[in-house]
Order: sequence, then structure tokens, then C-alpha cells
Amino acid sequence: MHHDPIKPEGQLRRKVDAELDAIEADPAFQRSPVMRRLLRFLVTETLAGRGETLKSYAIAVEALGREASFDPQTDSYPRVQVARLRKLLDAHYAHAVPVGDVQIRVPSGGYAVEFVGETPAPVALKIVKSKTGMMHYVVIGGAAIAVLLAAFFFWRAEENVWRIRNFPAIYLAPVTALDAVQAQRDAAVDLTAGLRDGLDRFTAIDVINEPSPAADYRLDTTLRAVPGGTRINVTLTQLDTGRVVWSRSGLREAVEGRVFDVDEVAATLSARLAQPAGVIHGEGDQRNIDINTPYGCWLALRSYWRMMPPEDEPAVRSCTMTWAAENPKSAMAHGARSWFMAQDALKLKGKARDGLLAEAHQEARRAVDLQPNDPGAQYSLMRTALYLGLERQARAAADRVIFFNGNNPEFMSGVAMFKIMMGDADGEAVLRKALSLHANPPQWVQSGLFFAAVARDDGPAALVAAEDFQSPGGPPLQHAMMAMALARTGRMAEARGEWAQVVETDRQFSDDPVSIFDPLPLAPGVRERSVAWLRLVTNA
Repeated sequence: MHHDPIKPEGQLRRKVDAELDAIEADPAFQRSPVMRRLLRFLVTETLAGRGETLKSYAIAVEALGREASFDPQTDSYPRVQVARLRKLLDAHYAHAVPVGDVQIRVPSGGYAVEFVGETPAPVALKIVKSKTGMMHYVVIGGAAIAVLLAAFFFWRAEENVWRIRNFPAIYLAPVTALDAVQAQRDAAVDLTAGLRDGLDRFTAIDVINEPSPAADYRLDTTLRAVPGGTRINVTLTQLDTGRVVWSRSGLREAVEGRVFDVDEVAATLSARLAQPAGVIHGEGDQRNIDINTPYGCWLALRSYWRMMPPEDEPAVRSCTMTWAAENPKSAMAHGARSWFMAQDALKLKGKARDGLLAEAHQEARRAVDLQPNDPGAQYSLMRTALYLGLERQARAAADRVIFFNGNNPEFMSGVAMFKIMMGDADGEAVLRKALSLHANPPQWVQSGLFFAAVARDDGPAALVAAEDFQSPGGPPLQHAMMAMALARTGRMAEARGEWAQVVETDRQFSDDPVSIFDPLPLAPGVRERSVAWLRLVTNA
């Protein structure tokens, strides 16, 4: 077999070359020339000493055949393919023994290859006679010692579960047109591409384009022409059990010369399957994933973020901090740590508050630098910038969340809520789009609808949002919102009762009612209207 630019000259390189041959003979790699080419490229670059400096652009253009115009800031294709390679290697070593006692691995957080289990050559000693007649022992096996140390640290890295990406992988089977009609075939090709792009924008799943033992799920979609349009059937199967975990069938009518609106179908299906409250992660909840792993911690964090039950915070906070500490290259972990830091800052006042917010902001910037298209990283950057008064930066981050994944309703809801509080005219429209895609929206999104109604002085709409926001043991703000909406709609007795619950929770609001808004980054106009509504009850 031709071995590209790898020319083995030492024991390690001979072992690596033999192991590459064995891996490429694996049926899973035989079916995937892209994975074979990517693996050999990463091995070659690592052996040449360039592994630690590899960038996604070089991988995309030199290994994956993308055009020179490829933009790594907006396209995560290299990251997805490397994640797919990691899972294929895991699957290979689950049933295969290394031929030369060396495993080839690509750890999470970078693109450099690790050669795990390599035993260094014996250290040779050379006796040299000095001018003084003393004997000196010169070690000429420095390279072997380096290999020994590298093998030790690589072994330690293998043990670090926080650096092993265990997020679900989904094999996207090509959409099948069941009719020999060119328009249907074209729609199948377009929908396959649309689903791939839509699913790939959700950073908590990995998309696999060819059958692989690394896949956890398989998504099958068929199209059939029927009277009135196209019947679309979708099935998601869990591969280790063969169980169909979700299926849908729907009719789509022709639109503007196309057999159906491919973009709308791809966006809807991607959001339904891959959003934090969607089908795939709902299945993850049922699998009891260890919280002390990246995916387990992510699942716990996403559940906590929805309702924020105080009893869950210690465990979620602990796994988040551990994840960020153990995997300094995880954008998800650092974005989540920034979120917790900002939460802590909002409980403080003055310089202490601003100082911790500045630290949280730096942590968010670090997350964005690691992975610009991660919505959690951009969301944390937006949030901290807004609280620090950096509105231009906050709006830019909000726009990037929407740009990178406008079909992720969880983060879109959060962005929309802050846009409403900033007084942005498009905030409510963004929120309503997010709600249309959301499988199970968290209650806190109602606060966005509430302040949108306040901004336009719509008491009845504000009351509906405030009622939907209520939950047992919720924050004082929920009672303040009810009091404001009830007062604005003329129900003063009930409004006073709600405000009494706010004061009972914290007496400071009796002397300074307006301080209830201090944790919220309200634009001057929104805050002025909110204060006017609040004074209807506090001055009554």
C-alpha cells in the first residue's frame, strides 16, 4: 500500500505505519475514503511536528477537499469530521488489538494525534574518555525518553473522561425519493443537504454521513408524491437496540415551483430532533448518562437552565467547573462556567459585582475564541457584555447566536428576551419564532413576552405572560410581574396581594420597590414604563 508522505525511519514510525494499515483495513474505514484520508493527514502532520498547530482551515482545504474560500468561522465541517474520526477509532479499538502495541488516537480539544502505549527503545549508553581520564556516560536515547514521557502523558489523557467527547452521533441516511420523478429526486438531494447543515449547527450532537459503528442513531427520510403534494416520512432509530424512538409523517404542498419548502422542512426537523429539549437529548435523559462526563454534565446543565431548581445547582455547578478545569479547550464548558460566574455576580453590588462580571466576560470571550459557532459561548458573551453596559458588543454576540443557529429555540429564546429588555424592535418577533420551534419552552421565556407587552403598554397581554410565568417557590420577580399586570388592568386588590408576597420574600423591596429591576438589563424606555406600572400598586 502506498503510504503518502510517511517514510518510516524509526521504530515508532514503523509501528504507526503498520497500525495505519490495520485501521484502514477495518470495514468501517474501508467504506469511508474521507476518514482514511483525514486520519493519514493528521498522522503525517503530527509526525512532522505540526500537530499542535493544526487549524481547521488546513484540515478542510488540504485533507477534506474544501475550496480555498472555506471560512472556519462559519463552517464547522472539519470539527464534525474529526469528531466522527474519533468515534470510528473508538469503535475500531473496541474490537481490534493494535498490531504493534500502539493505538492511534485523536483526543478531544485539538487535532494532534496521540500514539498511545508506545514503549520506548532501550536507552543506550556511550562511554566517552575525557581529557582528565574520567569516564562520562552520555545518554544517546533522548528521543526514546521523550517517547516514554509522551506515552505517559497520553495514557493520563486517555483516563481523563472530560476530554472524551461522548455526545450522541446521528447517521444521516440520504433522503430517498420513492418516485422516479426528477423534481422529487432533486428535493431529496436538497433536503439531505438541508438536514445535514441544520443538524450540524447543533453543537451537542455529531452528524455522520456514512454508516458507522460510531453512530448512536440513524435518521431515515422518504419522499412520495401523493395527491395534494409530497408525503414525507421520517424515522429515527436507536442503533444499539434497533428501536424506533421517533417517527413522523406529514404532507407538504408545492410552493413557488418546488415540490415543497425544503428549507422549512429541514429547519423544523433539525430543531425538533436536536434542540436541547428535543428528541435526541430527551432520549439522553432516559439513558442515565454519568453527570461526570461532558454529555452528562451538559444534559444536567440544560435541565437546570430551564427551571433553575436550587436543589440541583450544587451538582450542576460542580460538574461544570470540573469540566472547564479538566478540558481547557472545551468552549461548552467555559461558556457554562461564564454563565455561573455571571449568576454569582448579579447577587453582588458595586465594584464587587462589576469585577466578577468582568471575569465572567473574559471567560465567555475565551469560550468564543475556542469555538465561535457555539451558541452557549456567544450567549454568555452577549449576557455579560450587556450587564457591563457594552451594548454594541452584546448586540453583535446576539446576532451571531441567530446567525450560527437560528433554529436553536433554547438560545434564541434567551437572546430574544435580552433583545426585548434592550428595547430592540425585533425582539418579540425573534422570541415568537423560537417559541414556534420549541418542543417544550421553559417558563422564563414568558418574562420576555411580559416586558414586550409592558413596552407597548398592553396590560392584558402582560397579564397572560405573567400568569404563564408563575411557578411554586419562584423568584420575587414573578409576583412583581403579576402585581404590575393586575394593577395595569385595574385589579388593584389582587395586585396588592401579589406585591405583599414580594415584600414578604425580601423586606428591601418595601423601602425600595424599584430595586426589583436592578438585576435586569432594561433599556431606559422599557425600565421607565416598568417603573410606572409598578408604582400603580406600590403607591396605591
